[in-house]
Amino acid sequence: MVLNITQMRRVVFRKKATAEGAWTTFVIDKDDLGQDTVASVNVAPRKTSRASQQGTVETPIEGSFDALAGSITFLMDNYKILGQALQKWTASSYTGADPNAGQVLFGEDSSTCGDGGYFSVILQGVCDDGSAADVELTRCIPSLDDDLEFGTSETPEVTLALNPIIYNAARHSADGYPQYTVRFGENNPTKKQRLNTTSGEYADVV
Repeated sequence: MVLNITQMRRVVFRKKATAEGAWTTFVIDKDDLGQDTVASVNVAPRKTSRASQQGTVETPIEGSFDALAGSITFLMDNYKILGQALQKWTASSYTGADPNAGQVLFGEDSSTCGDGGYFSVILQGVCDDGSAADVELTRCIPSLDDDLEFGTSETPEVTLALNPIIYNAARHSADGYPQYTVRFGENNPTKKQRLNTTSGEYADVV
């Protein structure tokens, strides 16, 4: 299944330093996303086939995928956003920086060399104020994988690959992140909840 989200309310990156610690969040709001930003999520569970009296039956294999990918494609004027997403909230990275600077730096004194940990990425659609339109990739390590071409179109673009990690209970069950790989829709199916973008936690809508 491939899902392309062409209109988003916001994108929330949330990270935990320790399993018991609070979430640290970085939010890209709709004003920074712009109308031409597209998020793409491809989830295809691997299946096994077996013969039965009803014919061939296909069953998904838990924790395995033929395809698992996610990305966000921005216009080229959003280098600052890409830099912030890639640097994973290293406290010193933007100290004293020009808030309007549009740079991504690689190498010594790099703004993109965070601690190497993964984080959760939540894509929020425009048509719901709770979590019904949310898509969450629970563990991602982002990278810039695309070739950059200047002067070949009116709207040059760059893609942030999210590189989602498959949930593994032996490695991830105690890391403080949700115990699944991808979630579409409600955070809690029994009650309406909304993501608090400051705390990174979902709370009941009252």
